[in-house]
Amino acid sequence: MDTEPAIKAKELSKCYRVFRSPRGRLLQGLWPGKRRFYEPFWALRNVSFRLEKGRTLGVVGRNGSGKSTLLQLLCGTLTPTSGSMQCRGRVAALLELGSGFNPEFTGLENIYLNAALLGLSDRETNERLDAILSFADIGDFVQQSVKTYSSGMALRLAFAVQANIEPDVLVVDEALAVGDEYFQRKCFNHINRLREKGTAILLVSHSCPQIIKHCDEALLLDHGQLLLHDTPKRVVTAYQQLSSASGDSPWEAEQAQAVQPHTTVRYPENGGAIRGLEILNGIEEPIKLCAMGEPFRLRFHYSLDKPLDRRDLQELHAGCNLATQDGIQITGQRWDPTAEEVRALEHADRFSLDFLFRGGLIAGTYFISAGLWRGEDRRFLHRIVDIDTFKVVEHEPSSTFGLCDLRADAPKLVTC
Repeated sequence: MDTEPAIKAKELSKCYRVFRSPRGRLLQGLWPGKRRFYEPFWALRNVSFRLEKGRTLGVVGRNGSGKSTLLQLLCGTLTPTSGSMQCRGRVAALLELGSGFNPEFTGLENIYLNAALLGLSDRETNERLDAILSFADIGDFVQQSVKTYSSGMALRLAFAVQANIEPDVLVVDEALAVGDEYFQRKCFNHINRLREKGTAILLVSHSCPQIIKHCDEALLLDHGQLLLHDTPKRVVTAYQQLSSASGDSPWEAEQAQAVQPHTTVRYPENGGAIRGLEILNGIEEPIKLCAMGEPFRLRFHYSLDKPLDRRDLQELHAGCNLATQDGIQITGQRWDPTAEEVRALEHADRFSLDFLFRGGLIAGTYFISAGLWRGEDRRFLHRIVDIDTFKVVEHEPSSTFGLCDLRADAPKLVTC
């Protein structure tokens, strides 16, 4: 039985020479051994780890911590200053969007070009072509030049090629952040299938939930050094503490990458409208991200074509619901006006409502839908599906999984 690891790094280091001026570079070339005209910059220093076959290793760290340098050393696009990196088998990598693609070639031509760079013959590529085209799912665009592609289409094609060559090692460096939520889910499903077949996966991501969910172990890099190699939850916790202490919070990175829905459906207005939505935290600050267990509120703003009389106001209702990326409705709330609220709205054509949620969501992305209607038979004045999204993340390691957090206590040993 083959017990050799898929990846073995031993005291891996990469140092760059930083010259302050072209003159210094020239002098260094003229007198290489007499004087140093540069400052050494260690992008990576004495990093050692092993990754076994069929396991996924997450790599986290702040910008400039050495993550991309590590992956480039692994893929052979950089040579180490000292130390060694051994990879067994075929390595496929998504380091940069479009790497290995010629923008003037069509998508189909680039499939063959990219596959050839990965060591496949035309015959082997022909055998995999249907699977690649099916996974990429870009239709007739495969016959157009890649320079006309959006970043999402380029990602689809690149990942389809890399994943379908069945590599021994697959490296993914933040590239999936470009894709939509559906394609990300499709990619991770495929990554899990590759892992079950024995492929070793190296995943770099600023998304803490992704690292916890998809990785068996994780590394924390900082200033080119390996700070921690442990379980994903422990590494993510250390990463968040490190980033918070330095003012470079991973929450800010996730906030900047907050998902914008591409599936919004706005139904025709019929006597009223949903004019806006604010997602607020406990102190009423706008957010696109909150931690598990923290309360949040959805503040909807409405308008009516004309003020309603008391009888019509008594039949006025509003509601909202939250759904997962898979379309599963997790929870929702309905507003039925009280007698006091009816009196307050008698001469109003604009109003706002707060829907308060006291936590209960597990880590993930949630889609918000809303409606404004009259009567129990739901005569809609206005309705919007997927009006907005927000993310819930694990601020601390959690043993909760499934669809919701019921605030259960951690399991405890009773007897043995």
